[in-house]
Amino acid sequence: MNKEFIKKYGTLLILAIGAGSIFQLPYIRESFYIPIQNAMNLTNAQMGSLTAWYAIVATPAYFLGGIVADKFSPRITLTFSFVATGLLGFWFSTFPGYEISRIIFAFMGLTTVMTYWSSVIKATRMLGTSEEQGRLFGLQEGLRGFINAGLVFAMTAVFANYTNNILGAAWAIRFCAFELIIVGILCFLFISGKQDDQKSEPLKDIFIGMFRCFKFPRVWMLTGIVFTAYSIYALMSYINTYAVSFCGMSEASAATLGGVRYLLQGIGGICGGFLADKLHSRLKTIGIFAGLLSLSWAAFIFIPGKAAMLAPVLGNFCFGVVLVYAIRSLYFADIDEAGLDVNLTGRVSGILSCFGYLPDVFLLTLTGSWLDSYAGKTGYNMIFIYAVAMGLLCMVISFALYTIVKRKKKAIA
Repeated sequence: MNKEFIKKYGTLLILAIGAGSIFQLPYIRESFYIPIQNAMNLTNAQMGSLTAWYAIVATPAYFLGGIVADKFSPRITLTFSFVATGLLGFWFSTFPGYEISRIIFAFMGLTTVMTYWSSVIKATRMLGTSEEQGRLFGLQEGLRGFINAGLVFAMTAVFANYTNNILGAAWAIRFCAFELIIVGILCFLFISGKQDDQKSEPLKDIFIGMFRCFKFPRVWMLTGIVFTAYSIYALMSYINTYAVSFCGMSEASAATLGGVRYLLQGIGGICGGFLADKLHSRLKTIGIFAGLLSLSWAAFIFIPGKAAMLAPVLGNFCFGVVLVYAIRSLYFADIDEAGLDVNLTGRVSGILSCFGYLPDVFLLTLTGSWLDSYAGKTGYNMIFIYAVAMGLLCMVISFALYTIVKRKKKAIA
């Protein structure tokens, strides 16, 4: 085992640890909602507002982050992201009140997205050759799932160590914050800094290059893949409520599915990445998985909604989760297969993220209105049909782009 191999996969492990940790703080309300609410005497609307402030900043930050990633070395941006987010976590752990907390969450929208997201994609792409992109992104996604599960369990253990729930939540937050600062230091020590000494591309040229990327049909096809796949990912949470409402699953059991999803994320990410490299095409692999995912969601329409069908529903859910995370592990690895220059990685990933994650803006409001408006299983069936449609569209776009790329390679040859 040579030094180059150790450095490559050691760096990938550091990136995966960071990826599995950095979003825990902006979404900390999912784990410690009541202790945080009690600590600052917040209303439910104010608790929701904290996440809203994060999202308001984070959405445009995806776009700007592409420019940042191509202007600065990943070593610098990732170190800053982890350390700054960790420090913000320590600040929030003092529970400084609603007004200050809104500022903290807004700043986390910058440190976890603008200086982080496109940079970590670029850093991962730079670790290997074109033939290695599937396994690199797949391993990162897979390890991220396992690490995410481990961190949640560790934070829960810290929380449980204190009889005072507010104090327990504060130290759980500090545990995560301290880990992020350590990851930031490791990024500075181990991520290659060779770009730091190179002449940086002028900011004006980066801006111009960003808008030139809008003219590439391949960029919009990649965006379509992210949009459709992310739409299905966003709908996965409804299976929990469906299983409780129609199949007799207890709420406690439904809560454990969150931990199961993290473990399946690990399986799906790793298997998807290595299979993609085996097939020599991330686009083809996504197309196959998207087709299977459509069949999986179609099955929910025809499986009767009753207690006797709980096992088939959960089995199909697990199968679908593995497919979703396999696709998610690959849709940024496709930037390379689409033939887009590595120097455009930040800008392209920024566009893909900004527009590909738009379902966050409207989808859950739309699907929630379906559940409110239609009685019985009808509302859920509409969600299932929407997911089937997104899966089929993802499959069509993936195979279409695969065909375009293949023809271009033949023409060059």
